[in-house]
Amino acid sequence: MEKVAAEKTEVEPEGKQKEQAKKEYMLILTAFRHLVNSLENSAEAWQAMEEIITLRTASLYSRILEGLKIDFDTALGLLRNHNDFTTLQEKEQRDILVAAIENLVDFAAAEQYAMMNDTRETAGDADSEDYEKICEKYNLTYAETENEQALYAAGIAGWWISQSSDELITYMTQGDERVRESHQALEGLTFPKNAFPSSLIPPIDWRCRCYLDSNGDYVQAAIETDHIREVNPVFSESLAKKGRIFSESHTYFTSAFRENRKIQTIIQKLKNRLLCKR
Repeated sequence: MEKVAAEKTEVEPEGKQKEQAKKEYMLILTAFRHLVNSLENSAEAWQAMEEIITLRTASLYSRILEGLKIDFDTALGLLRNHNDFTTLQEKEQRDILVAAIENLVDFAAAEQYAMMNDTRETAGDADSEDYEKICEKYNLTYAETENEQALYAAGIAGWWISQSSDELITYMTQGDERVRESHQALEGLTFPKNAFPSSLIPPIDWRCRCYLDSNGDYVQAAIETDHIREVNPVFSESLAKKGRIFSESHTYFTSAFRENRKIQTIIQKLKNRLLCKR
């Protein structure tokens, strides 16, 4: 039987990915400098924060579109079209886009809120270079890995919706020396698609390269170990099943973030815009 698998998201060469991330970072850095210069002016600081959150969300969202292999105009059409779909796949794509936007706007805002707090804690004891190291940490170093997670999750989700509901889905690793032992222990676990655990849909940890296979050659019906323990709680949900890419277990999602009215207002405004709501 011909192998059908979500082995790897087809992405641009690593050099181009890094170049794109650097360009995105430079745009954020410009807005960040405005933030630093306006920390004493609450209104201006929050305007800068809104710009930074919007830029970070755009970076993450572009990875979703790349992973799903759809362009911006197609995505916009799907989001504007709430009920009238030609195919089930179009509806599935829209549902995935909505889930991604809901999660990634929250995530981008929570990330920048953490960055803003770090910046304020440093205020008065640092020069511009020290401030910019904070921005670089969140919006280049961390962002590169987070972008990879979003891209890979979207690639898996795009493959997932192409499979029939009764398909047998098998968890697979890349089979090389880089595979983590905890992930290797999961290889071969097979479930019907409609019973496949969300927590086992890759990525299940940072830089996870595991994938899903639907070749139907073998079935492992019983699981002796508790597979949930092998999954990083941050990735316990799956975009493929319209869950979150980054769950509430991520350290960015603090109670202070959830209770901050100004940042929640920015979040709702950005979600309304991206989801084509009035």
